[in-house]
Amino acid sequence: MYITPETIEELHVETTNKCNAACPMCDRNIHGGPNRPGRGLSDWTLEDIDKVFNGLPNLKFVYFCGTHGEPLSSKYIFEAIQAAKNLGAKIEMFTNGSLKTVDWWNRLMNILDKNDRITFGVDGIETNHLYRQNTNIDKILERMQICCDADVKVRWDFLVFKHNEHEMDTCKEKAKQMGVNHFRFRRTARFDAHDKFPVFDKNLNVTHYLEQPDNEEWRHPGIKDMKSLLEDLKILGQRRLDMKEFEWKDFALPENWKINCLYQESKKIYVNNRLEVFPCCYLSDEFETFKTLAKGQLVYPIGELSLRDKTWKEILDHKYFAEDLEKSWQQQNVHPRCIRTCSKIRRETDQNVKVDI
Repeated sequence: MYITPETIEELHVETTNKCNAACPMCDRNIHGGPNRPGRGLSDWTLEDIDKVFNGLPNLKFVYFCGTHGEPLSSKYIFEAIQAAKNLGAKIEMFTNGSLKTVDWWNRLMNILDKNDRITFGVDGIETNHLYRQNTNIDKILERMQICCDADVKVRWDFLVFKHNEHEMDTCKEKAKQMGVNHFRFRRTARFDAHDKFPVFDKNLNVTHYLEQPDNEEWRHPGIKDMKSLLEDLKILGQRRLDMKEFEWKDFALPENWKINCLYQESKKIYVNNRLEVFPCCYLSDEFETFKTLAKGQLVYPIGELSLRDKTWKEILDHKYFAEDLEKSWQQQNVHPRCIRTCSKIRRETDQNVKVDI
């Protein structure tokens, strides 16, 4: 089996898909412009919170990190955090830091403790707005300072682009002055399709471009492989279409494409804003963006794996988790996203660079 309720130690949750920002490389919108059609907005209810945190006896960590939403936008975020802490789990929340009042942040600090962490995504001081659109850097730094002055751990995540690489040392020094505990530079893998990534306004007019940093040290090392991998997958897909009859076992993946699942290794699983359980946030993102996967690929069973109408055990006993997912890792019906994240390319492993401050 992929995982069982008893072996889950880490839970990655998206309590809402609402967000105040318009980050151009986020798939909830079209290059920072209008939201992608057909998704709608949804938020966890109090009943949802009970269902998510019921049936995981060995839970140790909960990550409130939106794939498409900002955790602070969630109506019942305090209740969700408290439910996790009632189980003895440590908390990490990822945020753009631009929402809520000072009183709200002080209330949050009264709930969290020294075992918990807030991670702020701040990509510059003068330039933060070029990627974290619709956020306010003065509010962000004020909220970050509230956290630094409290008992909670604070991390600053800096996503490196050409337009902000000149601010890297400035932000690192600012973090030190504020009392931030941890600092990371992050190398984005999202230049696999665009060397110059166009940013749109609500009318789909180009306002500016995102580019890779001039210093190649801060470029994701997997981008070249990602570009070639897309072509390889097209060739393999055509090979399948050319065959009239075949069995998946006849199409074993190349040795260096075998999957080492990051989430499975961490005993971790993902729940989205509709309480659908996915193996990871990457496959959830793939589903949200493309709705259906390529012909011949392992298909996520839409409508069958939601905690709103099933228990954890019922979901993880489903054939998708119990048999098909791991089996696909040795065959050609594997999710392409699995290869791009946990196989030939180790997307997450190569994107984060911790630095001393």
